[in-house]
Amino acid sequence: MTADEYKAALKSVLQVHTNAALERLNTIKQSLPPKARQVMVGIHPGQSEEGFFDIVVHLDGPDLYVLQKAIAPHRFLFEVKCIDGQMQPDVPMFDPDEAAFAVNDAIVDTCMEWVEGLWQRLGGVALPAFVFGEEGYGTVESKPLLP
Repeated sequence: MTADEYKAALKSVLQVHTNAALERLNTIKQSLPPKARQVMVGIHPGQSEEGFFDIVVHLDGPDLYVLQKAIAPHRFLFEVKCIDGQMQPDVPMFDPDEAAFAVNDAIVDTCMEWVEGLWQRLGGVALPAFVFGEEGYGTVESKPLLP
């Protein structure tokens, strides 16, 4: 599988989960703690580059524990898990020694585009926001999220 084929396959999987992610974002938007100062959406790929990753909303401001707890049930916009030997959702997986491209960079780049589209549809949250790839993965470190 090439990088372009992988990105196309991943986009298809993410599209299936767009409405659920928008519902979570809207719930977060409606329940933002008053002390929240910024919203960060992190793309967190697994270090082994097998294809695991999570997309998680983080809040910034005073008392981070309280801020994250306020949105805890809705923070995960997307997560890849192995349940009973099956990938949920069914994203393409790789043997890290055989991938012909930087899997984590492809994950972050594709997911950043998806998050930007979600944010546009949401109309933002009236706070500064950006999307980032954990540990420097992706072709850009972060992008501002604009309504």
